[in-house]
Amino acid sequence: MIRINLLMARAVRRRVGLRREISIFVFVLVLVFLLIGLVQWVYVNQSRALQSQISDRKVKLEKLRAQKRQIEQHKVDMKVLEKKLAIITELKKNKARPVRILDELSTHMPDKMCLRSLKKKGAQLELEGWALSDEVIANFMTSLQRSKYFGGVELIVTERFKPEGTNINIKKFTITSTVVQ
Repeated sequence: MIRINLLMARAVRRRVGLRREISIFVFVLVLVFLLIGLVQWVYVNQSRALQSQISDRKVKLEKLRAQKRQIEQHKVDMKVLEKKLAIITELKKNKARPVRILDELSTHMPDKMCLRSLKKKGAQLELEGWALSDEVIANFMTSLQRSKYFGGVELIVTERFKPEGTNINIKKFTITSTVVQ
């Protein structure tokens, strides 16, 4: 009778099974490490791509900020130019005004009167001069009041004045008026 030791076969089967389990475990472990490495590689590449995008966007943002500063500077320059143009327009509009005022004064000034000084401060006009009588001064003031260029004509001072070497009494006067815009 032949005797077969089955215990040995069981031990061999166990060793083969254990080897198979160890090989499967090592294969799964290698597979897990490869999968972790692949995931890590994907995340690193995505991180690099995102860092590249961030740096590109920062460069674009800085360019846009520079353009914004230029635009703001242009807006400031534009406002300055608009103010200058408004001043030029106002000057062109009012360049004939002094001539018209002087023409109006000469038109309304009587023959027996002489203006000595004319001062303009803003819209206020101060006239100083000489006249032969109070009546001439009153007529002049009435005439100025009727003019479209003068308003609020007031007599400030009148005084008698006798020039040296003459027998004539002259009236010295100061009149204020507002120049109508």
